[in-house]
Amino acid sequence: MSTQFSLPARISAGITLTLAAALVSAGCAARPNASSPTTASSPTTSTSSPTAERAAAYVVSNLTDGDHVKGSFGSDLGQTSDVALGLAATSGQAATLAKVLNYLDIHAAAYVHGDPSSGEKVGANYAGSTGKLALVAKVAGKNPSSFGGFDLISELRGLMDKQGRFRDDSKFGDYSNPLGQAFGILALQRGTSEGAPQAAIDYLATAQCTDGGFADAFPKVGATCSPSPDATGLALQALVATGADCPALKARSWLNAHQRADGSFGSNAVDPSNPAAGNVNSTAYAAIGLMAAGQSTSKVVNYLASVQNPDGGLAIKPGSGDKKSNVYATAQALNAFADSSFLTIGPSPITPKALACPQTATGT
Repeated sequence: MSTQFSLPARISAGITLTLAAALVSAGCAARPNASSPTTASSPTTSTSSPTAERAAAYVVSNLTDGDHVKGSFGSDLGQTSDVALGLAATSGQAATLAKVLNYLDIHAAAYVHGDPSSGEKVGANYAGSTGKLALVAKVAGKNPSSFGGFDLISELRGLMDKQGRFRDDSKFGDYSNPLGQAFGILALQRGTSEGAPQAAIDYLATAQCTDGGFADAFPKVGATCSPSPDATGLALQALVATGADCPALKARSWLNAHQRADGSFGSNAVDPSNPAAGNVNSTAYAAIGLMAAGQSTSKVVNYLASVQNPDGGLAIKPGSGDKKSNVYATAQALNAFADSSFLTIGPSPITPKALACPQTATGT
């Protein structure tokens, strides 16, 4: 499954919210240690392979006006944020990254607050968008406490309830979910000296299914827990970043168990009644989760390289009839090609430590 959800979920996860969509609908863990796992505050630069360079060139050449992604309803700020995360991990793209960041800076209000002129209340705030944009600012060398005219860090903290969940504050309801929760944790862990609150990490763990995977939505009483590689890969990064080794090991095991023979990942979390369909977005998010957890992803990267089109791009579902390259899918694959997770790109990267869970070691 691609991480493009139905509109409400996309808004709260901060994945694919467009300007027009904002007008319509805007819209077991260890104690975190933000300082000990970090290294020097200089930007990390990945060694680009020809595969990564071709993919980056495709993304750059297909940006609208050279600085953003255009979706079905207009400018897609969520996908533009994915482009920023991908370019930040790819060497030689500083000029385009600067343009993309400038675009996000100018349009930050629409992304995190929506548009009151189209029915949204004044002061609305979307948790997933806020966390994702704060992470983008941090990994790109900007200050998330002063980006787009907002203190994204303070706003994110203000959206956390007593249970630790980052919630949407919107006239249209609260569609916050585990992906947005993970983005918020990563933003606070990387962007503040004190790191992410323990309550936020604990709340993320409530979305972990009994088999170790993470669902795209927080569980409801009596509902089936349906994990996805997208949510599991992103949550795994947040768990590793904060030292939550036990749930991280379970999540890593789930990903290993659901990797296909060719190295790819698929998902049917949107409709569990259908067979899981392999796609580049799920594969890329699973890959960077495994990278953060200290596991080799050469097989995954080889798969992504094998489905790269002559133009350098990748299709969302290479195995389907539509093999046309897609900017969103290719942008997410950039992090996998660069061998960089959301922990390691940009200034003050977090150096993951080997995972160790006492309960696993003792068999309890």
